Amino acid sequence: MPESEKAKQLSAVLGVNIHPEQVVLAQTPLRTLTNFHNKHVLVSGQDQVEDIARMIGFKSITTIEKVCEAFPELDMVNHMNRVKLTEMMRTRGLVHDENFRPIDAIVLLGEPIQWERSLQVIIDLLLTDGNPDVVPPDSKIKHDHIPIIACNRDLVFQAAADLPRFGHGAFLTCLETLYKSISGNDLKYTAFVGKPFEISYQYAETIANKIALANGQPKIEKIYFIGDNPDVDIVGANMYNKILQQAINLRTSISGYNLLLDSPLLSATSCESILVCTGVYEPNKKKLDDKNPWRLPTKVKLDVLEALKYILLKETWP
Repeated sequence: MPESEKAKQLSAVLGVNIHPEQVVLAQTPLRTLTNFHNKHVLVSGQDQVEDIARMIGFKSITTIEKVCEAFPELDMVNHMNRVKLTEMMRTRGLVHDENFRPIDAIVLLGEPIQWERSLQVIIDLLLTDGNPDVVPPDSKIKHDHIPIIACNRDLVFQAAADLPRFGHGAFLTCLETLYKSISGNDLKYTAFVGKPFEISYQYAETIANKIALANGQPKIEKIYFIGDNPDVDIVGANMYNKILQQAINLRTSISGYNLLLDSPLLSATSCESILVCTGVYEPNKKKLDDKNPWRLPTKVKLDVLEALKYILLKETWP
């Protein structure tokens, strides 16, 4: 979903005008990875992934579908493709797209619809340095695969079902496990954005400061982060709070991934995490893990309204 569509949804729900520039989604911080914007990238996800990738800044984009068109033998989980391939081999032989441009990097925006096809093709590209036409003699040889960038690590999310539903984190877990089983090597992400990774909290802070300055307000000093998932939202907010305690020129990522450096729009000195009970976290079903301090929020509130009341009371109390 692009920021413009999310802004429309929020505007309708809240009854106030929300601008796309005020919205930070999981993929939004990818705008900062400008060194990849001119590379030829495979983008994985659903719906408007190509449009979203272009809005972010990527200029040369392909998809799983286009790779399968160029190499019709890759997607064999779909039995209909086996029939089509057999007919091609009988009448024309195996035909590849001679104009296929090798993939420089893989960008995972969200979970795809056909997981099995996407998992197969992405692993094919990782094992062949982005070009399925050139297959190495031994996939078990240890070597660096092409860069892979991912966003949104949520293993599950809460929807209408009683139990949480699989999120993009579940797809990534499958990808990592399959790549390890087939290659013998660990999958290594070049960059990770979205919660719980600190760059997303930094990016949101820069947006908040832009809005504050545009309205004649001083830069923010304290961040309150509201979330419903202890494993992602609260972990990320607590990691960010830890980073904010470091000197700005000495800040290092706790997660091990990219940080924004030397931005004049980073001014906060603390981040308070508030867990609400209207999503993944349900206090009647599961208690908080007090053995893992990263998952423990500063406060637990019933819902977003109660969280906002708490924040306003705290900030306006004399």
